[in-house]
Amino acid sequence: MTNVELMEKITNFVRTSPDNRISAQDAIYPELAGLKMYDDPIFGFAAADDPLFTETFKKEGVIHPAYMAPAEWLGSSKTVISFFLPFTEEVRASNRGKTDEPYAPDVSPKCSAAWLHARVEGQDFMNKVTDYLQSLLESEGCETVCPTTSGKLRMITPYISTWSERHAAYAAGLGTFGLSKGLITEKGMAGRFGSVITNAEFPLTPRPYDDPFAYCTMCGVCMHRCPVHAIDSARGCALGKDQSLCGPYLQESHLPPHGPNQRVRYGCGKCQVSTPCESGIPKR
Repeated sequence: MTNVELMEKITNFVRTSPDNRISAQDAIYPELAGLKMYDDPIFGFAAADDPLFTETFKKEGVIHPAYMAPAEWLGSSKTVISFFLPFTEEVRASNRGKTDEPYAPDVSPKCSAAWLHARVEGQDFMNKVTDYLQSLLESEGCETVCPTTSGKLRMITPYISTWSERHAAYAAGLGTFGLSKGLITEKGMAGRFGSVITNAEFPLTPRPYDDPFAYCTMCGVCMHRCPVHAIDSARGCALGKDQSLCGPYLQESHLPPHGPNQRVRYGCGKCQVSTPCESGIPKR
């Protein structure tokens, strides 16, 4: 299977799968039933032995010495396939206001219900996409590992794990980091990333950048959007976001269990919308 055929199959899966829409039984509000969460994905292919994986990402202050390179997940690894699923305009627009929902006074989220679904049910769908990608490769006799669903992913510190979807996407040429620590792609940063490691070989995606922050203009809009002032441009792009402020707010901003699966939905995402990098690379 060529890389083009693989991307076409995944794109068609995203377009047609009913799991890419909020189900009536899960919907926080009835009018959200049927809402599509993701638009067409974009893809990047990186060499598993790229020095970014084997050296750079293992440095203290980049990710961590305990970060696991592709070969540590799959000994026969040749390629890391990374993809970005951008949120639809409906999801993004729902979260652009300062506060979006008529939640009860004792309910903490300030983000939209559609955004909560895209974060929680959206991650469930992301896992289905990676499962489908693995099944396509394995049907052709290839070996695969998805680090995030392998059961072997572990947290090194509260905000660092043994695999990073954003860094894999950076290595695969999909984009560069922004002040808010999201990754800015040609379709913006409002969405979610996934990746699969495989021993199949594919043409590699060129990286049109050398600077890990090349696409960020440091405009500061995300800084003013953050409800807990966790982002400060004075610290520079690499250290601009204080996770010790963002993380607790994110965990506390949740709805009570809802739906047949009794999911607890939490989220924020204010720094990803109403910004120049919401749905594309900002112009300087």
